[in-house]
Amino acid sequence: MSPLKVLVLDTVHGAAAICEGYLAKGCEVTAVDVYHITPEAELGRLASLGVRIAPKAPAEHFDIVTMPCHCPDAFIGEATYGRRMFYSESVHDLITDRRFRIEVTGVKGKTSTCYLLAHILSACGKKVFLHTSRGQGEYREGKHFISALKSIAPPSLLCLPEGDYDVMVCEISLGGSGKADISCITNLVEDYGIAKNTRRARDGKKDIFSDGTNIVLASEEDIWKPYGKPLRLMRPHIRPAGTAVLGTPYPLKVTYLGREYDVSLRGDYLSMQYTEAMDMALEVCEVMDLPAGPVLAALADFRGVPGRGEVKVEDGVLKILDRNPGISHMSVEFLLSRLKPLGVLKNAVLLVDPVSKKVCDKMDKGLISDVASKYGVSMEILDRGEIRPEYVEGKKTVIHLVKEGYQ
Repeated sequence: MSPLKVLVLDTVHGAAAICEGYLAKGCEVTAVDVYHITPEAELGRLASLGVRIAPKAPAEHFDIVTMPCHCPDAFIGEATYGRRMFYSESVHDLITDRRFRIEVTGVKGKTSTCYLLAHILSACGKKVFLHTSRGQGEYREGKHFISALKSIAPPSLLCLPEGDYDVMVCEISLGGSGKADISCITNLVEDYGIAKNTRRARDGKKDIFSDGTNIVLASEEDIWKPYGKPLRLMRPHIRPAGTAVLGTPYPLKVTYLGREYDVSLRGDYLSMQYTEAMDMALEVCEVMDLPAGPVLAALADFRGVPGRGEVKVEDGVLKILDRNPGISHMSVEFLLSRLKPLGVLKNAVLLVDPVSKKVCDKMDKGLISDVASKYGVSMEILDRGEIRPEYVEGKKTVIHLVKEGYQ
């Protein structure tokens, strides 16, 4: 019987793991660098393993064509195929890791949810591996010991390091393996276009669903129900128990496993930004039937994701730092809507640092500027990260957003 012929499109977003997985199954693999940005050394490495590297999709018949969900079908060109797959589906076919795994996708709040889960699970005595857009490594004693920077595209699940971890907590950009023990979609606050608007975000995100526990917002049930997988509907666990004041503890009422508790969050980060992520994390903890004591103590002790929503006061000026790959008009709207009730937006400036021109071009600066204007906040796009004195002169609040992260 002839080996299966597999065409792998897009050698940027984890294709190496896909290629190696199919080679291990005895397939003939052809890979195409459709964006022409893969380093020659990496293409050479794949070729040395037995992958045929082609400048474009050959006009041949393939048993399988696999590609990221965000990759347009136009790249298939004149090739024909028996089955067209997205990378998530290939990961589903290739993954063999049997360690307990929680996969998290969504539009907003993925990293925050993963960090909260890692923090709580560690506090409950679990040995935790954490993989996010900030990096991957063990999470213990309230810290993430990052050992490597890896993509959060679905094929990253094929490259998780060995180790006797009790739980693998994995942030995934679009989709997932479809084989996680617990799968979470944080939200679909924007069903944005992908693959040159031929598909929508939901088309990628839904591939995270497994035959096990799939947690989605109760308010989004109608979005995800048509995909036919069992859903666990998450409703809020948290409600404010007092007024939020920056720099002071934030009191909450928390419902967990049917009982209500008083919990105060730390005041040295923008804790009010994390309440939706806390809702999702608590839902996962209920699925795992973790004891209330350490779960709630971990919530109270959580310090936020490093660099995200850090708060400090210097020379009478309130300074807020938020490093995040997901900076957009939506995230700015979310942040400013949380800050407005605190009375800190009068005489405020929003500094947006795109890190590189390439990233800057991916932001809609006009939409972000419109949001800033809506809240009466001035805005500056930084050049090479430079905060010039005239940007902040006379300001009482400086909100510094840095668009960065390993995607």
